Order: sequence, then structure tokens, then C-alpha cells
Amino acid sequence: MQIRVYDEGAAKDCLFVLGWGNRCRHRNVQWLIDQLATAYRVHAVELPTHITDYRREWVGPVQEYAADLGEFDLLGHSAGGLTAAHLDADGIGNRVYLSPWWDSDFPVPGPVLDAIASLPITKPFIPIDTLDADAIGDLATAQQLAEAPSSVSPAFLRTVFRAQRSLPPARDDAVAFCSLTDTVVDPRAVGERLPADRIRLYDGGHELFSSSGREHTAKTVIDTLQHGPDAL
Repeated sequence: MQIRVYDEGAAKDCLFVLGWGNRCRHRNVQWLIDQLATAYRVHAVELPTHITDYRREWVGPVQEYAADLGEFDLLGHSAGGLTAAHLDADGIGNRVYLSPWWDSDFPVPGPVLDAIASLPITKPFIPIDTLDADAIGDLATAQQLAEAPSSVSPAFLRTVFRAQRSLPPARDDAVAFCSLTDTVVDPRAVGERLPADRIRLYDGGHELFSSSGREHTAKTVIDTLQHGPDAL
């Protein structure tokens, strides 16, 4: 896990847990970090891609880092939203999730997926072909598409399913931004966890920051991070 700090002199901290395969070097990720850095000292977490235990490899290291931050606001995108939802630290202020990976809508029956996930295999070999520009966002760059994960292992699926099925109750200050046309994660899971007045929809792909119209929505994201659900 890599954590990069962007400090432009802001007094407040934001812990930003990136999505699966997101890297700070990706132009659109950096764009959002730059927006956040106008209001926050940004701690950007790059999650490891191929894991077998979400608690040991995702939640645990982020929880340990967060314990040393003091007070901070929390932003999580996709798998980062799944990770962030499991965090429990005294210093967490407002929570904002971008297209959180709280469930998937795979075109495969659930029992078949569970059978695949039960295989004792840690090597990625199951192809993922949904992370294209149409799914990610119309501003997606060639670099981020080329560097996107292309396969997963049964062990990875197994631990992600466990993370999704063991989510704690949503906090009262949690807000989510999502697109109803998201084909990477299932936006219905957002509606099942949060009331409608704490959900803001946007037009675009899975990555808000890789979609046209991001400037307006990113401003609302930052306002909500700073002031909570009342900013919606």
C-alpha cells in the first residue's frame, strides 16, 4: 500500500482512499487530488490490487494510518469506498463515498460466483473486461485504461464478497455520489444503505473524476466533505 501526502498549506486533513487500480500518477486522479488540495492536506491511499484478505491488506493498514491523523474527513472511491466504510476511528469527521463498491452486478448467477470464489486459487486468471472508457468515464486516459487490472483471482473475489457482506451500518453523516448507469459497481447497493437525501446522482461513468461535468460535482463533493450532508 502506498500513501502519498499533498500539502498545500491547508489546516484540515482528508484521507482519500482510491479505487481498485487507481494511482496518483493517473491524470484524472491527480485532477481530483488538486481540487481537494485547495481545502485539505490530502492523504491519498493507493490500495494493492491483488489481495486475499481485505482486513489485513486493505482495512488494517488504512486504519493504522488513520489512527495517527487526529481529526480528518474521509473520502473513498469504489474499492476505496468499500474499505472506508469499514474504518472506525475517533478522528473521522464527515464521510463521502464516490461510486462505492458495496455490491456488484455480475452477469453470472450468485451460486456460480460463490462456487468460483471458493476455489483455493490466489493467482489472477479470471478476465475483467468491463474497465473500458465507456464504463470508467469519457475523460479516461489511455494510461489509466492500459494500467487497469485485467483479471482477478478466486481469492480476491472471495475476500471482496466478505467485505461487502460484512459492511457495518452506514453512519448518519455518510453521503454518496453515484451514477445510475454505473456498470462497474451496483448503484442499487447505495440506495439500500443510504436514504435518498444523502445520495447525489451525477451523469457519467464509474469515475466521477473521469467524467465530463466533473467540475460542478467535485465542488459539491468538497462542500459535503467540509460541511456534511447539509451541503447537498
